[in-house]
Amino acid sequence: MIGAFRKLFAAGAVCLSLSAPALAQDFYAGKQITMICGFGVGGGYDSYARLIARFLPKYIPGAPSIVLQNLPAAGSLVAMNTLANSAPRDGTTIGAVQNHIGVEPLMGVTGPVENAKYDARAMNWLASAAKEYPLVVGWHTAPVRDFRDVLAREMVVGSSGVATSDTVYARVMNELAGTKFRVIEGYADNPSLGVAMENGEIMGRAGWFLSSVMGTQAKAIEEGKLRILVQVALDKNPQLPNVPLIAEYIKDPEKLAQLQFALSWLPMGRPFVAPPGVPAERVKLLRDAFMKTFADPELLAEAKKLNLDFSPISGEDIQALLERLYATPRPVIDRVRAIMVSK
Repeated sequence: MIGAFRKLFAAGAVCLSLSAPALAQDFYAGKQITMICGFGVGGGYDSYARLIARFLPKYIPGAPSIVLQNLPAAGSLVAMNTLANSAPRDGTTIGAVQNHIGVEPLMGVTGPVENAKYDARAMNWLASAAKEYPLVVGWHTAPVRDFRDVLAREMVVGSSGVATSDTVYARVMNELAGTKFRVIEGYADNPSLGVAMENGEIMGRAGWFLSSVMGTQAKAIEEGKLRILVQVALDKNPQLPNVPLIAEYIKDPEKLAQLQFALSWLPMGRPFVAPPGVPAERVKLLRDAFMKTFADPELLAEAKKLNLDFSPISGEDIQALLERLYATPRPVIDRVRAIMVSK
């Protein structure tokens, strides 16, 4: 009798162990995933999100539909807070957010740190489509021909908000490299900033991501209407071997250390994230699906036409990067924060 019970128990355990993966595989059948994009329509983040949303269902078991919801506010902080606190935690809601949003609870770039109502380490990071390389660019009619010109004279640049890279990295360069950027904030989005450059309202931008530049202004670069002056990055992008790095203009070791931390989350690039509490097996399905999507030949062909770069990073690597960033000595964090949020 006891032997029979043991056999029955063992058989039941096998059934349970086999059913968990099956349930994970079947969960998305007939469902819809909402992808919250923390940016407006027409910009670089939106372009990536829309392209990926078209191909991602092919690699998620059950082939769910994906609906994109734009929620452009506070450098994607509103989108991140929504994901962390009110979005369903079942894997049916994911987000496309800005790369600095992972350190927002440490840095408070968009405002007081308490505005970031989440711990980035508790979120489920799924993948990033590309590393990011902020650039300083100048319109061809502006009296700025070389980055050294910005060290000698004021350059008026535009930004869509206080928490965006166009504002944040202008401040970093002013403090650490001695540049003379004057940032005009309040533009609605990337297309509005492009029009402002063409109209002469601003001379250029001081933190425009390469992927977005190439996705929207490749023709202007080719025609010489848009000049790339410097890469605000720790290493050169292979596409820009002759464009200098900002570090080349900073000689003080302490300032170089601060610069390194200020740029350290850029490898997160174009990240996608899910709320905390999503079952681990669904997180794995989504992570695998993103990495397979990034390798899809048809997607890469379309990305090439759109001038969108793909240099993927896994969700696991993003999670590990955030753990390292959160271990940064507090004095370094405080100094960089003071630079980024200063007026």
